[in-house]
Amino acid sequence: MYDLIVIGAGPAGFTASIYASCFGLKNLVIGKMIGGQLSYAPDILNYPGFEEISGVELTEKMLNQAKKRGGEIVMDMVYEISKIEGGFHLKTQDGKEFDARTIILATGVERRKLNVPGEIEYTNKGIQYCATCGRFDYLQSVAAVVGGANAACQTAAQVAHSAKKVYIVYRSSELRCDEIWKKHMVEHPNIEMIYNANVVEILGDGQKLTKIKISIKDPSASSLQTKELAIDRLFIEIGGVPGTALLIPLGVKMDPGGFISVDEKLSTSVAGVFAAGDVVGHRYSIEQITSAVGSGARAASYVFSFLKQQIAPTLWGSSQIKRN
Repeated sequence: MYDLIVIGAGPAGFTASIYASCFGLKNLVIGKMIGGQLSYAPDILNYPGFEEISGVELTEKMLNQAKKRGGEIVMDMVYEISKIEGGFHLKTQDGKEFDARTIILATGVERRKLNVPGEIEYTNKGIQYCATCGRFDYLQSVAAVVGGANAACQTAAQVAHSAKKVYIVYRSSELRCDEIWKKHMVEHPNIEMIYNANVVEILGDGQKLTKIKISIKDPSASSLQTKELAIDRLFIEIGGVPGTALLIPLGVKMDPGGFISVDEKLSTSVAGVFAAGDVVGHRYSIEQITSAVGSGARAASYVFSFLKQQIAPTLWGSSQIKRN
């Protein structure tokens, strides 16, 4: 039986494994996709220690570090968790079964996709799902942001600082962001709203995207108009779906947004089940790599305390410094 099984092989999951190994806990990481959403980041400029690094490179470094510290990694998908005496029993799609005394769910948030032609082909070739993670080389470029909530407006404002034009493409007739953001969008000279519109196709030259095709509904005439926009960047900000369904049969409580409800120790409503990363409520996550790794470390620390009934040691290099 493992001391800990981490479900999710992204920044939070790998960090939890690294710290668990340093605490002397036998641990296993199970993830259907190594790196998770991190793998989609073309270039990351706001992760301490690296002036610039791709999501794939950072994923590889985290994976190798987790393995080096003693964590086991299995690329698979957990589909069932059940309670057993002294812990939990997990089943995977590949027919494997594992037992663990504790669990950390770190499955993150799956970014909603447009699911239109060209989206897969031009992801990381002009299409981005996170403006704050990447390179800020928008000078004199033309960009489009899909979405109408706060995240979309924040992205539009950020990009518009240097881009010569930013379109907000939104499916409804009015933005659903906070009033302060609505006012900012309307007053910004570089931002243009296109309401009642949907992206229907993403086009490019094979190397990068060059334009999008949108369908605009005329509410008064009940007709559709198709239009093409020549752009350099497309930011898709239509929210995400937390990977929490796995814990519902255990009775783990969720918040109104479908994220896992945790206390200050990242413990869920079920003893022995913890959560880390973007899958927890916004009180503890800002959907950034840095917050994910921080919560992964904290979750592993609290797992140690739960199992050993003592405060986790402070880790620094190869030493374990006891707290007073």
